[in-house]
Amino acid sequence: MSVEPIAQSEAAADELPARRATPLWRKLIPYLGTIAIFALIFWRIPLAKVAEALSQAPILKFFAIFMPFSIFYFAIDSFCLTWVVRRFNAAMKLSDILPIRASMYILALINTNLGQGGVAYYLHRKAGISFLGALSSILFIALLEVYQLFLFSTLGVIFYTPSSAAQSEIVSIVRIAYIVAWALLAGIIGFFAAARRSDRIRTWVETGRAGAVLATFMKARPLDYVTVLAIKAPSFLASVVAQYYALALYGIAVPFIKLMLFLPLVFLAAALPIAVAHLGTSQAAWLLFFSGNAPDVKILAYSLAAHFTFMLCNGLIGLLYLPRATRELTAIRGDRAGDTAAA
Repeated sequence: MSVEPIAQSEAAADELPARRATPLWRKLIPYLGTIAIFALIFWRIPLAKVAEALSQAPILKFFAIFMPFSIFYFAIDSFCLTWVVRRFNAAMKLSDILPIRASMYILALINTNLGQGGVAYYLHRKAGISFLGALSSILFIALLEVYQLFLFSTLGVIFYTPSSAAQSEIVSIVRIAYIVAWALLAGIIGFFAAARRSDRIRTWVETGRAGAVLATFMKARPLDYVTVLAIKAPSFLASVVAQYYALALYGIAVPFIKLMLFLPLVFLAAALPIAVAHLGTSQAAWLLFFSGNAPDVKILAYSLAAHFTFMLCNGLIGLLYLPRATRELTAIRGDRAGDTAAA
C-alpha cells in the first residue's frame, strides 16, 4: 500500500484552518445588534403603522422588478468569481461556478461570511485549490465590491448639493471618508506592488500569519483591480435602476442622482457585521438618507419589503441550483474516499 496518496490527502485536509469554538457573546452580537437597531426604530415609528404600510406593498410588481435584477446580479457575480479564480487559482469553467455561487446565496441570507466560506470550501474540494488561497480570491472580490460602491457615488459626493443643514454635515463627513477610502486602496495597491519588487517585503508577507490569505493580493496587478471593478459595475447600476422603479411603484419619488449618491451608503451599512441578514442597519440608513422623500413609516416599510423580496429572489435562485451543488460535493467526497481506499 502506498502511503503517498494518504499523506497528500491528509495534507490537503490540513490546509483547512483549525476550527475554534466561537465564544457565545460573539455569536450573539449580530442578533443583539439587529434587535437594538429595530428597537430604536420602532420606538420612534409605531409598529402598527409600519404593518399597515407593508400591507400596501405591490408584492407581485416588486417580484417583476427584483427577480430579473437577481438573475442579472447572479450572472455578473458568477462571471466575476470565475474570472478571478481562473486568473489567480485554477482553470475553472463558469458552469462549475454557477451551482455553488447560487446555492451559497442561501447561506448568505443568514451570514455573509458563511456564504463566502462555503464558496472557498467548494473551490478547495472541486479544483484542489488551497482553502486559504480560495478565500484570498473571495476576499479580493469582497474588497472591490465595496469599492464599486465608492466608485459610482464619488462624483455624486463631490457635486451633490445638500438641501438641509443635516445633509450638509453628512455630505461633508462622507467626502472626507471617501478621500480616506481611495487613499487606502491606493496604499494597498502600492504596498503589494512594492512587495513584488522587494524580496524582503515579499518574504515578510508570505511567511506571516496572513500570508496565505494575502496570496491573491500579492499576485494582483493594478489592471486586475480595474478589471474586477469593470465586471462588477453593471450589477450596481442595475440595482440603482431596480430601486428607482420599485420606489416609484411604492409611491416614493427619489431623484436618480440622489440614489446614486446615497444607495451605496445604504449597501455599506447593510454590510456591517453587526446585524443578521443585513437587517436593521440598512433600514436605519434608508431612514437617514431618504426620510425627506416620504414619511418615515413609508420609507421603513419600503426598505423591508424590497429587502425581503430581493432576498427571496436570491434564495429561489439558490434553491434551483442546490441539488446540483449537493450532487457535485457528494461526488467529490466519494471520489476522494475511493482514492484513499484504493491506496
